[in-house]
Amino acid sequence: MLELERGDLMKTVIIGGVAAGMSAASKLKRLDKNNEIFVFEKGNVLSYGACGMPYYISGEITNAKKLIARTKKDFEDKGITVFTKHEVIKLNELDKQILVRDLISEKDILVNYDNLVIATGASPIKLQIPGKDLTNIFSLSEYEDALKIKEYINNGVKDIVIVGAGFIGVELVEAFNTLGLHITLIEYNDQILNLFDKDITDYLEDHLKENQINVRTKETVLEYKIENGVTYVLTDKGKYKADMIIESVGVRPNTKFTSNTSIKLAKNGAIIVDENMMTSVKDIYSGGDCSLIFNKALNQNTYIPMGHNANKQGRIIAQSIMNEENNFEGVLGTTVIKVINMEAAKTGLTEKDAIKIGASYRTVTAKGKNHAGYYPNATMTTVKVIYDPLNYKILGAEIVGYKDSAIRIDIFAVAIHAGLTTKQLGFIDLAYAPPFASVWDITQVAANIAK
Repeated sequence: MLELERGDLMKTVIIGGVAAGMSAASKLKRLDKNNEIFVFEKGNVLSYGACGMPYYISGEITNAKKLIARTKKDFEDKGITVFTKHEVIKLNELDKQILVRDLISEKDILVNYDNLVIATGASPIKLQIPGKDLTNIFSLSEYEDALKIKEYINNGVKDIVIVGAGFIGVELVEAFNTLGLHITLIEYNDQILNLFDKDITDYLEDHLKENQINVRTKETVLEYKIENGVTYVLTDKGKYKADMIIESVGVRPNTKFTSNTSIKLAKNGAIIVDENMMTSVKDIYSGGDCSLIFNKALNQNTYIPMGHNANKQGRIIAQSIMNEENNFEGVLGTTVIKVINMEAAKTGLTEKDAIKIGASYRTVTAKGKNHAGYYPNATMTTVKVIYDPLNYKILGAEIVGYKDSAIRIDIFAVAIHAGLTTKQLGFIDLAYAPPFASVWDITQVAANIAK
């Protein structure tokens, strides 16, 4: 067994080489050039834009390599040692060691560390139903997945069934629609994009149907079956032809290797961290899709596997290792999605969230144009605001509309983060010109009618 021992310099070992892991590595090297940094990545590609993969599949991004922000050589030129195709299989917290397996040679390496960063991401959940091992079932999680899906589509695929209408599922609907394929979208819940309120996603669902997408909500997948050489998806309500099946029913944090340690996990297996991204074990940090993150809107740690959160966590980890103060106050669950010709975004509490936690709240919904009505191509935007009726503080917001509407959610994200009221937001000096907004922007219209 090979062994990488500690040297005289501080040694930081990072498990995972995508968003959180490489963000931590890069920031740490900028803060301290003498810090020895070793990265172990299970896959073959580092630091890629996973959120861009649906747009590679659709053909809007023509070359998958454009998704790669930096290569192994780029990081090694900065003094960061990177091992790809290496998987951590065991963690010894007492001796501050990890056991790493070279997936090519199948040899094990014992690695010592001073600080350990766990950024192992998450893996797609697979439905445990008859037919689950068919070769035309795919999921989209890693760089290689996008390549495989793209290649398989070129084999004459016409009918696609997507199981699960979360963010990945809906983004892939758009990708496959761009390619002119026939799409069935099956969702167990009574709405698509369950992180939003249903009165918002109803607009998106109608839009999908207008674009000939077969949307099936409140439907349970029971079996994948081949009949006369044709694959079908069988549910409790129907039977759908599928040249290709995409499963997007959620993810599971990659934390199994921590099971025999003192690292505390949430019910879903995500690592629990504090405000400095440190785990329950000293000198072990975690960030990205394998960990929780503090949700300022809910005032508690929650699981929000999003790329922009992972990058923030990576930066905070580096600052924490170097005992540098960070200004992280938490996230708001701010998300945005494009759905064919429509857009939607949310931040803070949804109405469902407010009900679940027993918050005192009211909602107001306003509709208006995305810019001056007399300027060409004005479209309708709907804004929903959740606020506290006692002090008028904004608790959350959702937006649905067409081009250039959803990005307005950032106004609400800043307002919630700063603790602004609807009355304050209603008179903030926002930019105005006919091509960009109305005299009273729709965000302020919503704020001003909150009573």
